[in-house]
Amino acid sequence: GVAVGQVLAAAPGERWCGLGERSDRWLVERGVVEHYVGEGPFQPEEYEIVSLVIPAWAMRQRRDATYFPVPWVLSSAGHGVLVEGAELGYARFRTESEDTWSVEVAAPSLTWRYVPGPRPLDALATLGLLIGRQARPERWWFGPWYHTGHADHVPAGEERAQIEALIDAGAAVSAAETHCRYLPLGEDRGHEAEERERTEHFHSRGLAVLGYLGATCGEEHAEAWADAARAGGLQRRADGEPYRFDTYVGTRQPPVTRACQYDFSVPAGGDAWGRVAARLVDAGYDGWMEDFGEYTPLDAVAGDGGAGTGAHNRYPTQYHASAAGQVRAMEAACGRRLARFVRSGWTGTAAVAPIVWGGDPTCGWGFDGLASVIVEMLSMASSGVAMWGSDTGGFFSGTQRLSTELLVRWIQLSAFCPLMRTKSSGVELPAYRRPQIWDQDVLPHWVRWSVWHTRLNDYLMAAHDEYRRSGRPIACPLPLLHPDLAGGNLDDQYLLGEDLLVAPVLAPGATSRSVTFPPGVWVDLWHPDRPEVSGSERREVPVVADEIPVWLRAGAVLGLLPGDVASLSPYAPAPPDRRELWVYPAQPWEGSVGPGIAARVERDQDGWRLAVRSDRPVGIAVRDLRPLPHPPLRVGPPE
Repeated sequence: GVAVGQVLAAAPGERWCGLGERSDRWLVERGVVEHYVGEGPFQPEEYEIVSLVIPAWAMRQRRDATYFPVPWVLSSAGHGVLVEGAELGYARFRTESEDTWSVEVAAPSLTWRYVPGPRPLDALATLGLLIGRQARPERWWFGPWYHTGHADHVPAGEERAQIEALIDAGAAVSAAETHCRYLPLGEDRGHEAEERERTEHFHSRGLAVLGYLGATCGEEHAEAWADAARAGGLQRRADGEPYRFDTYVGTRQPPVTRACQYDFSVPAGGDAWGRVAARLVDAGYDGWMEDFGEYTPLDAVAGDGGAGTGAHNRYPTQYHASAAGQVRAMEAACGRRLARFVRSGWTGTAAVAPIVWGGDPTCGWGFDGLASVIVEMLSMASSGVAMWGSDTGGFFSGTQRLSTELLVRWIQLSAFCPLMRTKSSGVELPAYRRPQIWDQDVLPHWVRWSVWHTRLNDYLMAAHDEYRRSGRPIACPLPLLHPDLAGGNLDDQYLLGEDLLVAPVLAPGATSRSVTFPPGVWVDLWHPDRPEVSGSERREVPVVADEIPVWLRAGAVLGLLPGDVASLSPYAPAPPDRRELWVYPAQPWEGSVGPGIAARVERDQDGWRLAVRSDRPVGIAVRDLRPLPHPPLRVGPPE
């Protein structure tokens, strides 16, 4: 075939990131990265199993395989390159010589944009202007979500017992995620009353509730199939027939069925899909998992004439853009915003996918497991996607099993990610009972960290506002801010917002871990009486089983919701007009501590003074984190 590439100069010490969501590495020094939408990656020994349910064209047996590639390269030198189009492509770093790197596409022509800096964050800001940014979230999208089960119909009594156990224990839960698959097979049909009762019960307990839709329609779903086929809304073969293939449909047996993807390149496909989606809204759901999007056959012919890898890679953006258009009309009719969370993507998907999750990770500690959660989050952050989270606990359990210790560490990490959502089950081969958040030895950990994630809501909302304004990601890789910072790729820690340094524990039985501190002075959030740490330096810090290491930038004001907020959903009471401000006075500081609330820390001859300004009456409680003795922190209105 034909391929075209462009060679560029590589400076000594230059490194590269972006590239969409990757599980193997987020910062590249050398090697080849492929741009192809597909499932994975998986553990090497698992490909024999997954190949039974995943079409060959929907999976690349590579460590850099990904659901959400973006042909965007961001250099540590401060500039970026965005390859336009959607053909199969590659980025090659120092593969031909130490002083070159290149981009290429398997197509007759190559078009790319140079995006200047001068800093990496400046180039990332421009990328957002070119390809769009995620929409501003509702409060509850940042609240903790929990998964009721992977089966199409978890018994109502079981679901109700789950939520009562969480509520009785004092956990914070904003949403429940169910897995009744309205597509591909219409598992709601015949259960309409049950579905309405399901959503009404969760709403009565103060939770939003999320359902499930895929990109395919199964032949067995005769009603939806006939509707889409009649309208010309299914992908087709060259002879004009719907492009049928075997695809995964969940927990039913057999787990595959004959199906066809909707053709979102033409309005008929989106309209037919939207008529199914409307059933979720009518049943009372507040959003859904917008699953798949990686399965376009390379010899399918799209309604807009697209074919090959270009149509395959472009499909996720067309899929989610069409869904976004359908949702706008549904929201206007039902009077509430609907949360859609997706796993597949390409250039431009961020603008039409308000929430992204990282696909189907392994229930393990290392590659494609817990360690890869941060790698994926940082690679997405450097590719323009900020509202991101993982399957807490993992999805695929073949050669590796989820342990209680691993689930607890994953919960801790998720509490300090933009999106916190659990996965109670997935693929377990052979079958076993996974640890659950409502188990007695896990529940106290879920309670503590779900409450903390909820308390951070103002902080996360402010960080998302900054992302919308400037492109700075919510979970920011340190090298984007400090390209010369020592400490390797720094793929195991990050800044959450501007003032929290998060260094999760990623190994079983760990009693310490190494942390690189960026410039500034940092205070242990849980143990502020410990000595301050001055950046830039790397040091070994102690860790314990029931905590995630987090530091607060000295001088910052951390605004928190009260600890008794159980849910942020629209079906729960609104958060009270009370805030708790955690302060470690060390230098003058001024900024937002939540929607409509600003604070200023200033020094005078009597010590430190905190001034708070709010656009509404709000009760303020202040916690001075400095160890005693110290002069009291004076609190008052702005002068």
